[in-house]
Amino acid sequence: MKNRSRAYIRHQRERMIQKKWAILQNIMLRENEYMPVRGTLSKGKVHCSCRMCRYEQYHSIPKTKHKARLKAMEQEIDEYVYFLLACCSFFT
Repeated sequence: MKNRSRAYIRHQRERMIQKKWAILQNIMLRENEYMPVRGTLSKGKVHCSCRMCRYEQYHSIPKTKHKARLKAMEQEIDEYVYFLLACCSFFT
């Protein structure tokens, strides 16, 4: 594990707080008097589980890495089928 400076840790903490603060204000439409104390937002998950925040999962949209893996597998299958057809035509 890397040794992080205090400034780095403070920066990351403030970044997460700002992200959660924006979600609470803009998406959940909370007003300032009902917002939690800023320091309590430094812990926990960054997103909520609503349909707007989990759009890809809710609508079953595959992630980019899964799309790339599927494309590579399809290409492998195509190459194998081409190889089999080439071998069969060679022997006939």
